[in-house]
Amino acid sequence: MTPSEALLPRMDRIQRNSLVVGVVALALSVIGLFLDAAHFWQSYLFAYIFWSGLAIGCLGIFFLHNVVGGNWGVAVRRFVESGLQTLPLVALFVIPIFFGMGTLYSWTHADVRAHDFAVGHKAAYMNVPFFIGRTILYFLIWFFFGFRILSMANEHDRTGDPALFRRIKGASAPALLIFVVTTTYAFIDWIMSLEPNWYSTIYGWMFTVGEVLLTFSFLIAILVLLSKYEPFAGFLTRQHYHDLANLMLTFTMLWAYMSFAQFLIIWAENLPDEIPWYVRRFSGGWGYVAWFISIFHFCVPFFLLLMRFVKKHPERLRALAIWMILVRIVDVFWIVEPAFRQHGLEIYWTDLAALVGLGGIWIAFFIRHLKARPLLPANDPRDTYSLVRVQGH
Repeated sequence: MTPSEALLPRMDRIQRNSLVVGVVALALSVIGLFLDAAHFWQSYLFAYIFWSGLAIGCLGIFFLHNVVGGNWGVAVRRFVESGLQTLPLVALFVIPIFFGMGTLYSWTHADVRAHDFAVGHKAAYMNVPFFIGRTILYFLIWFFFGFRILSMANEHDRTGDPALFRRIKGASAPALLIFVVTTTYAFIDWIMSLEPNWYSTIYGWMFTVGEVLLTFSFLIAILVLLSKYEPFAGFLTRQHYHDLANLMLTFTMLWAYMSFAQFLIIWAENLPDEIPWYVRRFSGGWGYVAWFISIFHFCVPFFLLLMRFVKKHPERLRALAIWMILVRIVDVFWIVEPAFRQHGLEIYWTDLAALVGLGGIWIAFFIRHLKARPLLPANDPRDTYSLVRVQGH
């Protein structure tokens, strides 16, 4: 089914408003480039990391669902595919960062490479041409696997060919492995290298897990929002919500485990080339943000997601999903900005302007892709809940 007559005008209005707000906010943030270039680039990078995480997270969930199956993915599959299709926009958004590298990444400066042994030792990897080349390579890999398998999935929707479905699953398994490797290196390049003296072997994968968690929260929030309209009104069961909530719980636990493991090891070792990363993030007001994240990004959601009355109640689950999105914004901000704002917690107006600007444009393109096809896929053999419902009648 395509979006219903009641739903389509709402989607048109949200798309139009998001695009207008996004363009205006992004234009305002660009004013900050002329007022204070350093603050603008810091804000732009923060906003880019957050919104690119949704597109990248959709790509990972697309591969994951093709490999493991499950009814949960049928309900959100069009959302995942629409998010995947925003990757070209995300690739376009990364281009300005190439022009701000001299401000964002200290390792681009010759004097830093000359006087800092650790940075100079990494110069073969951390240099501008290789950085740009790797970023382009990441996107080319994501485009190749994502859009190739998406075209196969669209063809399967049209034909229902079982052999094609097996090919999709077979292609998605290595694609998922490559996704893990490339996103790990991408986040090392884009974020961890902001502080080139510091390193963590779990950092890239930890951040990828956090972005997948963010994406599951986004998918749940959108699904519940549209659940009152066809075709979802006659399709969704409480089990769909329960399954998605369990996945959100799984990635919450995995993110918390990796985050705490990294913290515990580095804090216990107390090495001078590792501990400053956490010292900066626990000093000058940033420590309050860290406590906020630990309580509301893990402790509270963890206990709420253990309760069935939350997981099987759409409105309660949506409220929790929206909360997770907001806390994830804070977490990304806490990870990125202390690399620059080392004298204490500082928030600039460009932080909000860039976040709203990139977000408004991304949401507009997301809805544009979402409207282009039926909201529920046809011939998906993983939709066994509908079969049970029909047999029950």
